[in-house]
Amino acid sequence: MKVNVAQVRNKEGGSACFDLVEDFSSFDLGTEALSFQAPVHVQLQVNNTSKALLVHGTIHTDLKATCGRCLETFVYPFDLSFQDEWVFRTLATEDQLETALLLDKDEIEIKDRIFEQIVLALPMKFICSAECQGLCPTCGANRNLTPCHCGESNIDPRLAALSKWQFND
Repeated sequence: MKVNVAQVRNKEGGSACFDLVEDFSSFDLGTEALSFQAPVHVQLQVNNTSKALLVHGTIHTDLKATCGRCLETFVYPFDLSFQDEWVFRTLATEDQLETALLLDKDEIEIKDRIFEQIVLALPMKFICSAECQGLCPTCGANRNLTPCHCGESNIDPRLAALSKWQFND
């Protein structure tokens, strides 16, 4: 996934748009493995401000994920807008050395940068829907598929005496 900024680099106020599509391989987050169900579609607008190249981009793809509540596999639609600052190393200020993406040539490989943006924007836990009821902690049944009555009568015997307590308002 390469972007050539030669047409924008020497043209102050210049702008260029890029529309890129590429297949990414599956990856492991340590807690779960994710795979891409669709190619990653990236749209970039690169603007030359004379001090740097400002990049406004969007990323769209579909990820195959596992719900953190019910453990069912589902397709997670991923849409992200991001901004970046790219600057050529020879023109970079001290502040830009720490914050901007430093460029050494006109053609830039951005696949790693896009992957980084995707990983940073992922939720801590994937949830298949807001209405997901998850698994029963007692019997393990998926409460989205079958009703479970395990928790209704299971009272810790050490706390059973509290059920007789009278509340006075």
